[in-house]
Amino acid sequence: MFRAILHTTWGILLCACGSNEDSLVPIGNSTAKLTTIRVVSLSPGVSATIVALGVSDRLVGRTPWCEVSTDVPIVGSLLDLNAEALVLAHPTVILLQPPAQGEVGGLADLAATHKWQVERFRIDSLADVQAMLENLPKVLCDPNIKDDCSKLQERSQILQSELTEALKPISNANCAGRTLVLLISSESVDALGFGKGSYIGDALDRMGMMNALLRNGYPSLGAEDLAKLDPETVIVISQRSAGAIEQLAQIMPNSALFSIHAPELLQPGGGMIRGLVKLREALTQACEARAKNSPTSNQKVAP
Repeated sequence: MFRAILHTTWGILLCACGSNEDSLVPIGNSTAKLTTIRVVSLSPGVSATIVALGVSDRLVGRTPWCEVSTDVPIVGSLLDLNAEALVLAHPTVILLQPPAQGEVGGLADLAATHKWQVERFRIDSLADVQAMLENLPKVLCDPNIKDDCSKLQERSQILQSELTEALKPISNANCAGRTLVLLISSESVDALGFGKGSYIGDALDRMGMMNALLRNGYPSLGAEDLAKLDPETVIVISQRSAGAIEQLAQIMPNSALFSIHAPELLQPGGGMIRGLVKLREALTQACEARAKNSPTSNQKVAP
């Protein structure tokens, strides 16, 4: 399960990988007469936002890592797209995160052949997430359904308000000191960090925290990197972290360590708000502990 969640986060980074030029095999034109919005999402974060907006019934295709109903068929991903499954889904719109090195060979031609609308949303930074929340309803709304567009916009505004609330400054945030947020997928200490320009890095800034990781994006961090960073507070996002926490305590003996189960944080978009609330709770706990001059290691924040 966690490997799939980790794949979701790496989906942000997979955009930098090369694409398979032979992964698309164009198939004859679809003659389906569609009167409603039918969405194929090639991004777990976008899919989670569609669910949060309450219109998951419009999903007709997804990636293997999109956590939606299993009734929605898998059409592959940007790195391995199944053209036949995509055509059989009869989409009207395809949603994706634009990869750094170009899209899967043939996708644009296939979309043009079948007259599919293709919409691209970057969701690397927090500003990207907010822009998607604002603009995605315009793509998803069905003019054939009464008040559909206004209802979607209303739900979007609710999500934006919840996001703003989750990101408001934490009292005495400076007490936590230099803070590091890590994703650990196993019992080893090899971790994925959230640096400047990442959506969690931006969230730390909004909450008034001091991010210990000044590098950009999502760098991989080994034991030596972590020891050099030596932050006052470490928040570990992990499902299996007991062994890693013990190792981290040895590598960074001066750090207060907190572990949270927040897989929602690994899908930047409307679905991550609950995860941000958990992160906020952990950060608040860290601030309170350090304010009392009693940083506590190996703390566990309940889901």
